[in-house]
Amino acid sequence: MATKKRYGFVIDVERCIDCRACLVACRAENNVEIPFTRIWVMDLGLKGGFPDLSQTYVPYNCMHCEEPPCVEVCTSAATYKDEETGLVLIDQEACIGCGLCVEACPYDVRYLDPKRGVVDKCNACAQRVEVGREPACVSTCLGHSRLFGDLNDPESEVSQALREARSVQRLVTDDVDPGPNIYYINGDVLEPAMLPREPRYTAAETFWRKLAIPAVVAGVGLSFLGQATFFIKQLLEGEKEFEE
Repeated sequence: MATKKRYGFVIDVERCIDCRACLVACRAENNVEIPFTRIWVMDLGLKGGFPDLSQTYVPYNCMHCEEPPCVEVCTSAATYKDEETGLVLIDQEACIGCGLCVEACPYDVRYLDPKRGVVDKCNACAQRVEVGREPACVSTCLGHSRLFGDLNDPESEVSQALREARSVQRLVTDDVDPGPNIYYINGDVLEPAMLPREPRYTAAETFWRKLAIPAVVAGVGLSFLGQATFFIKQLLEGEKEFEE
């Protein structure tokens, strides 16, 4: 039986030189207009003392989480976790631009495009992945810092990189761990600026999650119960008439 795919990224922080080729490639591939971006490179600054100095650059984007808060709060079901790839995607034709998912994302990797009125983010260039190609950011990474592949495939490049890495980290805390599918290898990136925050839920969002959704579910259940009761009643009456 084939193992279900779980696509994700492995980032070798030692190899990132902050050339920003990945940002340019992403913008060109996905028609991302300035000043927005789907991916970033964070500069963690200089460390150490002269002459033993070091500087770390950390590429990041949507974490394509196992338990994404953005999916939970989406009122139109536009944001979803793809069953075949495990990627967190947005059906922008279904997106109503409410922005609730933007606040819910603990990594702040979503943005609301005011021109189009929809939310956008990294989709791992799903249009390329579908035809067997790498995401644009990965294929143009000059230092081979960004890797992408099936984390459930032990023979994939990402799985091999994880096995051979000196260190492996994910951006999680004891309080916030939505299961990110980006793994950072060969460097320490767990700094406050990189760590996730608690998902923010607005009053409207809280209403939707705690009251509206249960009310809709209860309404559907009652409707079904009513229909079933009516059907059984009709069935019993029919049997009674037949016996008479």
